Amino acid sequence: MARKLCKGTKDRGKPCRADARSGGEYCFWHDPHGQAARSAAARRGGVVRARESAAEDEGAVAARLADPVTWGEHYLRNRDGSPRSYWPHQVEDLRARERQIVHLDGRDCGKTIALTTDVLHFAFTTRGGLGLVAAPQQGHLDTIIEEIECQIAANEQLAASVAPNAQGRQKPTRDPYFRLEFTNGSVLYFRPAGPDGEAFRSLHVNRIWVDEGAWLPEKAWHALRQCLKAGGVFRVYSTPNGLRDSTYYRLTHSREWRVFRWPSWLNPTWSAQREAELLEFYGGRNTAGWQHEVAGEHGKPSHGAFNAELLELCRVDIPEYHRIEIMGEALTACETEEEAFDRLEMLLCLAPQDGTFWVGGDLGYTNDPTELVVFRETQGEEKRPVRLVLRIHMEHVAYPHIAVAIGLLERYYAPMGIGLDNGGNGLAVVQELTTLDKFRSLGLGQKLHGYDFGGMVTVAERDGRPLKKRTKEYMTSLINRAFQRRELLLPNSDREIEDQFATHTYTFASNNTVVYSKGNDHIVDAVRCAMLVRDQQRLDDMEVIVPTVTPVLTGPIFWRERSARNGRNLWRRSSTA
Repeated sequence: MARKLCKGTKDRGKPCRADARSGGEYCFWHDPHGQAARSAAARRGGVVRARESAAEDEGAVAARLADPVTWGEHYLRNRDGSPRSYWPHQVEDLRARERQIVHLDGRDCGKTIALTTDVLHFAFTTRGGLGLVAAPQQGHLDTIIEEIECQIAANEQLAASVAPNAQGRQKPTRDPYFRLEFTNGSVLYFRPAGPDGEAFRSLHVNRIWVDEGAWLPEKAWHALRQCLKAGGVFRVYSTPNGLRDSTYYRLTHSREWRVFRWPSWLNPTWSAQREAELLEFYGGRNTAGWQHEVAGEHGKPSHGAFNAELLELCRVDIPEYHRIEIMGEALTACETEEEAFDRLEMLLCLAPQDGTFWVGGDLGYTNDPTELVVFRETQGEEKRPVRLVLRIHMEHVAYPHIAVAIGLLERYYAPMGIGLDNGGNGLAVVQELTTLDKFRSLGLGQKLHGYDFGGMVTVAERDGRPLKKRTKEYMTSLINRAFQRRELLLPNSDREIEDQFATHTYTFASNNTVVYSKGNDHIVDAVRCAMLVRDQQRLDDMEVIVPTVTPVLTGPIFWRERSARNGRNLWRRSSTA
């Protein structure tokens, strides 16, 4: 059947080439009887193009704009290009009309999809609407921003609804914070809370979305609440952390807030194999990791391993810092050790450095990420701070290649010490570096240390007996002490570092031992190793002073000092009694 074109005309008298509406002679935009529908669409701010509305009923267009679920199914796409569809629990959330909603969510339950759908629907259909997307750290926001930008790039109607920036381009503003403006006058602000919510101040919005609200500092909650206009909508999404003295916990028990709980098994892809894997990873159903990350329950309390305010103070501008990423695919074509060496040297692109350096590494198996960090120590100052100058991120890289990369760090930086996690590929790498002939010339035997995170480390001696602490706890205490003294400086340009330190937690097991969260901690563990190997010289040179009781009248009192490293007896004369 031949197409029936609209009889209307465009600017300058050119004929409209859109399809006429069913049973009529005009398209949606030229129908003289469709002014009401066009006004409704304009008020909602959606860019409803003629070609998608030409043959549609006004009621269908209005219904689509009014319902975030049907709107999302029409406009949004999955990453594989297929139309977006929603799981039942997401539909219930998106269609909820309560003004105050709070979530307890496990991982991989579709939280980000639901949140970004609601954000884009609000901006697309609310003329002059102001919305704020808030999160504890920028790293949390980046995931949401990435999904929103992906959807805008995939749909020309969404892209056309973005207002031009100062340069006339339909792109978001990114500095100092991400901001997205639309042709209907709506604006979306994306702000990290930081330690006190300073970025929220001066904003007044109609709707607020909070991601990872369980980790929002209390000062930030106070600043955030003042941003919401009277009658506004407040939605909070988060994986719980078990803390009872927080605003987030209180909201989940308030009768004024509608509570959604999404455990991970609501995901249709959940399987018995997935359940078994997570139970093994977290150590059972009664662990805080399972309760928080999978079941979406408050469960046992988790605590932040690092102070958020001190972390923020130690995040500074480090001009010399750079991050290198090496993927396993870049090395697959190397058939000989010489080719792999040359390829790694090319990818790292290092130059000889002068100074005092310390290296730490968390070495995962081939399918896990590996992190290597290099710190430069400032000499001649009382505090002797260290600053992170290099981070190497590796994925799908075999341990022989990781060993070569560490050898190259020794070659170019000549660090005072190299600390590696013995877990994963760590033990195999340590053995290669210390036993193979090809690494013998590096002389790493004295400076390379492999650490068992589940073991113990002797930190002192008391009454002739060694005083031991759990290795991972002691490493963490070294980092915290360095943060307190501002002796450990991290680059503020690397959001992944901020994200891992800000979200790293611990709980207490039944035997009162500390259990740290797993997963998003590879950078943290690499820094742990660097800080411990830096402290290793003090541990090796540790001397215990044991007084030798002698008659007072003999005059001088001598103290015998025993070196914990080599057992040598040293004698030092003190002042007379």
